[in-house]
Amino acid sequence: MNKLNAGSGTLERLLSRMLIAVLVMLYVMSGATFAQRSPDSRQSNVPPSSEKLTLVEAIDLALRQNLDIQIANIETTTRQQDRVIARSELLPHASFEVDDSVNRHNLRALLGIQIPIAVVPHNIGPYEAVHLGPTFSAPVFDLTLIRRYQASGHRLMASRADEQTVREETVLLTVSEYMAHLRALASVAAAESRVELATRLANQADDLLRDGVASKIDVSRARVRLREEQQGLIDAQRDADTTVYALKRILNVSDSQQIEFADQQDFFQTPSLDIPDPLVTVLVRRPELHSLNESIKAAQLAHKAAVEGSLPKFTFDGFWDEQGQTFNTADPGYQYQANMSLPIFTGGRLSAERKSTALAEQRTRKQLTEQQNLVTEQVRDGQIELQAALHQVELGRQEVDLANEEVSLSQGRFQSGVTDNIEVTQAQDSLARANDTVIGALFRYNIARAQLARAVGSVEQTYTHP
Repeated sequence: MNKLNAGSGTLERLLSRMLIAVLVMLYVMSGATFAQRSPDSRQSNVPPSSEKLTLVEAIDLALRQNLDIQIANIETTTRQQDRVIARSELLPHASFEVDDSVNRHNLRALLGIQIPIAVVPHNIGPYEAVHLGPTFSAPVFDLTLIRRYQASGHRLMASRADEQTVREETVLLTVSEYMAHLRALASVAAAESRVELATRLANQADDLLRDGVASKIDVSRARVRLREEQQGLIDAQRDADTTVYALKRILNVSDSQQIEFADQQDFFQTPSLDIPDPLVTVLVRRPELHSLNESIKAAQLAHKAAVEGSLPKFTFDGFWDEQGQTFNTADPGYQYQANMSLPIFTGGRLSAERKSTALAEQRTRKQLTEQQNLVTEQVRDGQIELQAALHQVELGRQEVDLANEEVSLSQGRFQSGVTDNIEVTQAQDSLARANDTVIGALFRYNIARAQLARAVGSVEQTYTHP
């Protein structure tokens, strides 16, 4: 009975100690979680609603708030932590362990025989055992760990290049949607001008009808034309509204945020893009090529790690602790050992790893060659597109001048009674087509300029430092 009471008391002490340890651990974890909360998480970088955005300001806002860029930043940070983890495998590890247990053993089950001595009990315990002290382990020689750490550095560089790729794509999208909205605003202005012209011509037809110069069909034709121009104005306003929402999504601003554009007249300009040697520049600046080059280096190191997985590995570990039935009666104990492991048979795993990593390196090299061919094509296409768009802008401006002249002449002929207003309506059609042509050509030029800058890998530099 005394033994049972002693065992029960020992068990109660052990449970109380475990309960205290759990409570302390929960308190520390809750404090760490509270410390990680950021008090500024609800702050936003959205500009005031009264502020007008230029193209440069819109790009700057997109680079700070775009969700794709934020995700790319998180991916880069993750790669940094992966590198820290890979480095930690090369460093010594140490921990502090406390073990307090209650034990009871059957000697026959423990030793496999029954000791034929009467004074020897059949069971041992219950007794309390305490171990308290530090443990450590350290790699001495392991080439696979070294190669993995080196490969993690190249993966980090590849992730940074991928982040730059996302930034370039975001700038291109911002420029495209910004220019699309300026195109819509230019279409609205042109439609308003045509509505004003159609209104004047409709009023002129009414006046000429009262004077007996025009017929009623002329008046009906002028009013139909006015309604057509008003319909065109509604379509242009719709396009202007929808392009704003697309730009808000890229800038990651709230739907209630009002965006105004400060440089609408820049849409009608055709700035040049000076790139001395585009094909040389693209091989130096394109982040996709940098990412693939770093991925090739990482794949090479991964292959070396797989090859060196067949080599022996050496480690050194051990512990030093206090051992005893209680903390007061504990005596020091220790163990230090050197280990060597050499794989002999792994079921074909090492051979498969070597082949797999070699194939991964070959695949990445093929991807690099394909990407080089693609960027070369993009640069050549961008140059041709930019030149063609510039010629279209010049011809479109000439077409607008001729269409305005045609409208003026036909309006004079109709007012003098030489002809009906069919010529006027046809001249209005010509003017509408000329306006659409020049606006489309200007939009095409601005987009071609941005795409060529993106093709050579300098769209962010081009538009953030104009």
